[in-house]
Amino acid sequence: MRAVRAFLSLVLLTVPATAHAQGERYAVLVQGASGEDQYATLHRQWIDSLAKLLVDRFKIDKSHVSLLTEQPRDGEQRSTAENVKAVFAGLAKQLKADDFLFVLLIGHGGGQGDEAKFNLVGPDLSVADWAALLKPIAGRMAIVDSTSASFPYLKGLAAPGRVVITATNSNAQRFHTFFPDAFIRALTAEDADVDKNGRISLLEAFTYASRLVAQHYEQENHMVTEHAVFDDTGDGVGRDAAGKGPGGTIAGLTYLDAVALPTSSDPAIQQMLERQKVLTEQVDELRRKRPTMKPDDFDREFEKLIIELSLVSRDVRRKTGR
Repeated sequence: MRAVRAFLSLVLLTVPATAHAQGERYAVLVQGASGEDQYATLHRQWIDSLAKLLVDRFKIDKSHVSLLTEQPRDGEQRSTAENVKAVFAGLAKQLKADDFLFVLLIGHGGGQGDEAKFNLVGPDLSVADWAALLKPIAGRMAIVDSTSASFPYLKGLAAPGRVVITATNSNAQRFHTFFPDAFIRALTAEDADVDKNGRISLLEAFTYASRLVAQHYEQENHMVTEHAVFDDTGDGVGRDAAGKGPGGTIAGLTYLDAVALPTSSDPAIQQMLERQKVLTEQVDELRRKRPTMKPDDFDREFEKLIIELSLVSRDVRRKTGR
């Protein structure tokens, strides 16, 4: 089986990378209570930067991007518990199984376990409250809690097939975090694209951002007061950028953008392109399921798909010269 896996991995390298079958894409960005003017300005800059990135670069429909902020502008809502609940209740009615939701929390946090809270304008919501809001939402999901004392959210929001990232890896890390700035910068950093497929996965962004955080504290000659971790296995254990811990498969296949696939005026070529897309999506979905499958079952299904995909891709290259 090792030889089979090696062969299939080699074949996979010859197949063009495309987007996972993710249906519609949605995002919710929440700027919590800042506490101080310096943080209010900084957090607002981060929110604005990411919102622009999601719409302009990653081409997420602007109507699918919800902004809850401390001082809302046109089209935004104030980041109160009531408004947060309303937004997620609406998403629970709207999202389908093949849709994707990205959530980012920027601000301050505190507390431990289920009682850990993200500071909103007015009453806060605990990690247990957030888990309850996310539970009825269908589709794939990635949540980044970039705040101080965010560690309890790793386990509290963990679920099968879900990516959860926190800026801290212990309850003791309660100082303001640099991670949100680093993570946003990582989403467009060419060096973050380790596999050179022209896209940056959440795993690649997380790893690159973790490196930026370490460099930040080194340059400031300051003790490191934050250490980011992520979970994509559903067990909430967590893994850091050095690879210590389980997971990485799902985060490595999760992207915020969607690839614009080529089209052809030739009906025969277009049919091949569409088949190539379907097969690639099926391969990605199978790879996402790999951690829950028996090795022999995965190898058998993967072999069948990847061989057909390689043949279709070969025919596309012959017909189009691509």
